[in-house]
Amino acid sequence: MELTEHCVTATVKEGVLIELEHIAALHEVFAEYYSERSFGYIDNRINQYAINLNPELYNIRYAKMVGIAIVCYTDNCIKNANFEKTFYNWPFGVFKDLDEAKLWIEKLIAEEK
Repeated sequence: MELTEHCVTATVKEGVLIELEHIAALHEVFAEYYSERSFGYIDNRINQYAINLNPELYNIRYAKMVGIAIVCYTDNCIKNANFEKTFYNWPFGVFKDLDEAKLWIEKLIAEEK
């Protein structure tokens, strides 16, 4: 993970299955570093991995998080991310470029102020 003032960028290792305990670990980082300020989460999907489609994963929300950006490098990744997007009821963007995702998060944070 890369942590900046208003953004967490994560790159998951190849072949990992994301489960609730992974999300809980992320939320510990959110609570420690972003309890007092708005931030966004960027999932930089360079590698292929799977996400357990447990509904609990999509119902967990951190109060200061303004949105989630998914950066995809393949058409299949874009397809999967757009499917995941249907489970969220808050800002969720799908991008082909990491810089675009960062700009989108910055825009969401500016709108919060």
